[in-house]
Parts: sequence; structure tokens; C-alpha cells
Amino acid sequence: MWGAALAAAMLLAAASTQSAYAADAPILRKGSVSIGGGMAGGERSYSYYVSPGANRFGYNLVVYALHDNGQSAEEFARSSGWLKVADEHNLVVVFPEGPNKTWSPYSTDNSIYLKAVYDNASNHMTVDRPTGAAPPLPAPDAGAPRVVAQGDEPAAARRPAGPIRIGTWQPWQYFTGAGAGAIAAQEFAIDYPGVVTALATLDGVAYDAAYRKGEETVQGFLENQRGGHMAKPQYQPAKKDVPVPTWLFTSGPPNAAESRLANYWKHSDAVTPAAATRVVGGFQTVVYTNAAHPEQQVRTTAAPEGTKYDAGMAEAIWSQFFAHIARWTDSPNGTLGPMMTEPEVNQAFTIKTLASGDRTYKYYVKTPSSYRKGQSVPLVIALHGGNYPAWMYLSQIRMHEVGEKEGFVTVYLNGQNNFWDFTKADGADAQTIEKLIGQVATDYGIDRSRVYLQGFSFGSGMTFMMGMAHPELFAAVSPNSGIGDTPVDVDAWVRNLKAKSDIRIPEMMIYGAMDPGGSTDGKIPATGILRTAIDRMKTYNHITTPDRTAKFVSPNTAPYDILVPGAKLTVSGVDAHFPAGRFLRYDYVSADPKPLPLFSFVLVNDMPHGSDLRQAQMAWDFFKNWRRNPDGSVVYVGS
Repeated sequence: MWGAALAAAMLLAAASTQSAYAADAPILRKGSVSIGGGMAGGERSYSYYVSPGANRFGYNLVVYALHDNGQSAEEFARSSGWLKVADEHNLVVVFPEGPNKTWSPYSTDNSIYLKAVYDNASNHMTVDRPTGAAPPLPAPDAGAPRVVAQGDEPAAARRPAGPIRIGTWQPWQYFTGAGAGAIAAQEFAIDYPGVVTALATLDGVAYDAAYRKGEETVQGFLENQRGGHMAKPQYQPAKKDVPVPTWLFTSGPPNAAESRLANYWKHSDAVTPAAATRVVGGFQTVVYTNAAHPEQQVRTTAAPEGTKYDAGMAEAIWSQFFAHIARWTDSPNGTLGPMMTEPEVNQAFTIKTLASGDRTYKYYVKTPSSYRKGQSVPLVIALHGGNYPAWMYLSQIRMHEVGEKEGFVTVYLNGQNNFWDFTKADGADAQTIEKLIGQVATDYGIDRSRVYLQGFSFGSGMTFMMGMAHPELFAAVSPNSGIGDTPVDVDAWVRNLKAKSDIRIPEMMIYGAMDPGGSTDGKIPATGILRTAIDRMKTYNHITTPDRTAKFVSPNTAPYDILVPGAKLTVSGVDAHFPAGRFLRYDYVSADPKPLPLFSFVLVNDMPHGSDLRQAQMAWDFFKNWRRNPDGSVVYVGS
């Protein structure tokens, strides 16, 4: 079945390569949104293009490209060069449409429409399934990736038959435009900065009404992953203080309005006054950078008078700007960070394959510069989330950067169709992870007593299951942001395992307080996924520390019971945004004659379904304290 699905994807890609962009060829698909009154009101449409190389089994990077007045979306799609760029870089491009080829003169109307397009496109862009392809794909579906925590879904869920939905996610949403479309894009970014990864426009300005919106408190949309009520974030900056990397092209020297816009974004990105002038993608460009956060940039390019938005500009914007920036979902408005393209990943990592049954798995290896062949070093295996291929995930977790500093080998394993099956303790994925350890040990001489497993979302569910069902393979594990219900078959396997030996598994579980697995108010619910997972780990590791429940009077819902862990609490991550600390770490110890700190639960304030950029180091600082003896027992080597 897996092979058939992959073949179907190849057929679909081949069938879609008819992008010659002939004037009479319909190349864009249509979407529609229904919104309120004003010039933006009623039923509105937008167009989109899915390149043949776009990911049918995972997330895609999405560019929103806005036409100038007097152009249709189709005309701009052809003239701007974004179709060609999309094909060359495997992108999805959305082309919002002004009514009668004209954008409203009122920024609110445009922003309401663009936000509706943003929300709708994330879950409704599709491509046709190839004729004869098996309808159901063999992997669980993440549902609506903007609002659903993938790791908390039943692993048995299936994608429906019919068109293939094109997956997107919040870190990769880029906006661009020309003329009146540039104005609409700029004013949208001022009004909704937390959803725009980066911005690039030709002859864009903003008007007073838009700048006044910059003084408002930012919405924090990334935190609202339930589609309903949410607690107020602890950190609530003004919109003007949320950084948006911006490249401003002008046809001729910038006028006063364009200079004012550049100054707005210089404040937003907190760039230094000093600038570097260099040629970027063929354009003489002045670059202002935030020294502490290089992705926060403002670029200005004064092109010759009469310069049009064309394929050369689109290619420069993509390959020299957008492609290397992500807005990682670690906070209500995300945190800007670097992103490697797939070709860059392929060049920077050693790519290997592993045959397991009738399947072939790909994995990416990074050795620290201190590594020498035959050296016995630790191994950390990282598992991506559902829909989230390893080459993308590694830019978010950056475990290999910690490996460079700490001296361990990092492996990012890619699941079949970018998912994991943790419903079976002896399933294909579980067997593959065991084989992977053996193969990496043979190739790199890793220390089998220091093998560790980390995972995010669906990868977290896989990590949680592997830690309980195959603890002998690992010295410690760290499931992050997603657990999932433990299937009956896995429960039976674990009971049988524990009946044979009192084996333990050191575990650090990290979870966002605003992930849908938590409560609306950023608390640990007294019932549900998190409570069950905590109780499982306590029982598994002979931890008898009592927890208690308390009634919480919520400003968002009816009162409900929350869990108050009885473990030792350590608060860290104190900074200007979180003066009371961001990380709430609860350390449990076992009820042995010599107690062992076998389980740590970390709740991350204000974090939705995502990863804080410090999590890899946090996991390693837990991992390095543990070794696994040949007899299956664990040794705590920490202080």
C-alpha cells in the first residue's frame, strides 16, 4: 500500500508538469471566502498554484503574491514570475484578488479579506488525485494544521478519498506584492505581524490608519490553536514591536512615504543604524540587521525608474530572502529563526537509507567536527512531526547544533510519507528505529550505552511509545508537544515487558502550556492526555510522589479541575518577556532506596504546538546524565 501511494504521488507530479504558462492555459485553481461588510464583504475568491514538486505528503512553503491595480490574479501570476519560481523551488503560491482588479483604498477591508484568505488557504488548497490512485493515503492525517495538535490525534485516522489537500503550516507564510498590492500587503503585515514570516514589496507604502494599528496590542494568532477561547499571553507586545523581515523595492529613489515605511520596519526588527550595501540577487541593496537576531532584517533597494515586478525580482526575493527565514511556533507570535532549504540540507548532512522489510527509510546524519572515525560518542535520534519531513524539522529543533557543541552524533530519521505509526510496539517504524541504531553504530562506532531519542508531535508520540515499549534501546528519551492515547496492543506489550523485568526509562517530557493538549488557560488539566501521560511515567518508573487537583476558576470557560504536580519545581527562562520565568520544570524521583530523578515534566508558558529554540539543549542536559547498562539497568551519572 505504501508503494502504491508513493507511485500515485509520482504520477500526480508527472501529470502536473504542463506548466508552460501559455496565455490560454488555465493554470490557477480557485478558492473562496465569505466575509463581512464593506468593500471587502460578501463572497470573495482567490487563486492559487501548486507546483508539480510541492509536497503531497507534508507541509509546503507558501507565498501570497498580490497584484497591482489593473491586473487580474492570473495576469500577475504570469508576469511576476512566481509560477516559474514556484516550479523551480517546489512552492505553493496564493494570488489574492482585488474586486474588479482593484484593491480597496481602505486598509481594514483589505486586511479582513487577506486574513480570511490566509485562514482558508491553509486548509482548503487541493490538487486532483491521479486517475486510478488508491483513495486513502496510508498515513494519519494531521487534520487542520493551524488548529490541531498533530501528536494528539488518533494514529489510526486516515485522509479521506478525493482530491489531495495541500498541507501548510504557520512557520512558512510569506507576503509580497506590487503597487496597490504592495500597499495591501504592507498594511496587512502591520495589522497582522505574527502571521507573516517575511515581506517583500515593490513600491509599497502604508497610510496613517495602518500605522495607528501598529500601536495596538498584537493578536497572538499562533497561540489560538483551538479555534476558540484562549488565555491572554504573558507577553503581549504592540504590533509595531513584532519583527517582520522586510525587503522594500522602489522604482527610483524612495519618496517620503516609502522612507517612513522603512523606518517603521527598522523599529519593528530592531536593526542597528549601520547598514551594509551589497548586491543581492542582482539588486544593489542596503541591508540593516539585528545583530542578535540576524533573521530580523530590513532591506531597501532603489531600482531604476520604471522597474517592473518580474521573474528576476521574484527569484531574488525567494532564493535570497524568504527561503532562509521561518517564524517558528514557539510563542503567540512565533520567533524568527533560520531555515535551510532542502538542497542546502542535502549538502550539509550525510544522507543514508535503511531497508526495513519492504520499505526504505531515509535519514540525515551530522557528526560534530570533533568526531574521529572509530570514536565512541553518544547518539541522539530526532523524530519529526506528522506532515513535517526531517529536512524541515531539523531547522526548527537544531539538535545537530547542540551535537556540534557537546560532541554527539545527530540522526534525523524520516518516516514513511512523513508520519509515524506508534499503534504497534513491534510495527515497521519501531523495528526500523532499532535497526537504525545498529546501522549507525556500525558506521560511526557510537556508544550503545548513550543512545537517546527525541521527537516532536507525531514524533513525540513515537518517542513516548518507544521509551515504554523498548527502553533497553535508549539511555533516555524526550517526547515534545504530543503524546496521543496508548493503544491496547502497546499497553499489553508494556505490561508483558514490565512483568519480566523492572526496567526503567528516564524521560523528559516538554509541552507547551497553550498546546491543545493543555487547557484553555495554559494549565495542566486534571484529566486527559497530559495527566494520563504523567501518571504512566510515574507508574513505569516507580514514582510515588503524590500530585493533587485543584479547582480553577477560568475567565474563558466554566471552572474545571487542574493538576498541581507534587514534584520539585524549578523555574527558568527569565527574561524581559517572561520576568517570572518561561519554563516550569517538575522533577520527579523514584521510590527506590537510592531515589533516581527518572522523570521531568516541563511546561512552557505561552507556547502553542511548537518548540522553543532552547529545547534541544534542555533535552541534552537531561540526556547526558544517563547511561544504559548491557543488563538493561540505567545509571544516573549526574550530580
